[in-house]
Amino acid sequence: MKKFFVVAVVFLCLFFVPRAALGLTTAEVQAYGGETTLMFVGDRGLQLGTEYGITSQIGLIVGIRQDTTKIGAKYEFDSNLSLLLGAVNNAPFLGANISMPVDDYLDVVGDLCLSLASNHLSVQFELGVLFNLIHNLDFRGGLLAETDQKGKNFSFQIGLGVNY
Repeated sequence: MKKFFVVAVVFLCLFFVPRAALGLTTAEVQAYGGETTLMFVGDRGLQLGTEYGITSQIGLIVGIRQDTTKIGAKYEFDSNLSLLLGAVNNAPFLGANISMPVDDYLDVVGDLCLSLASNHLSVQFELGVLFNLIHNLDFRGGLLAETDQKGKNFSFQIGLGVNY
């Protein structure tokens, strides 16, 4: 019964929370719209995030994972490149988000974030692909690489994304 309840809550979050995204997001910002992703990241568990476009160039991002909370803003330079600025676990971060369509069904996406916490540089890099299943639903997968004062960590991630 617990598994059914968890799956039902995750399903409701994917379809009713306005534009969530953390991990493998496109660079494009949609005015008054968003993108929701739910990713399973190797040994780090589930990752849920939100991206909501305030205008056609500026959006807000929120991401939650067991060991990380990311809050920030996104500025779209063009549909393939955006700049990210905010905080990861109370430390400021600066990042870039890229996306490139390969064809009508496949996109390549990437994200690089640099953060400075306690005078230590932390780097988070994501690279992956999005495969469009239907109009607003896609399948995402890729690699997450993180490095900080504790060491390096590489994880594979896989999940779903909902756009609206």
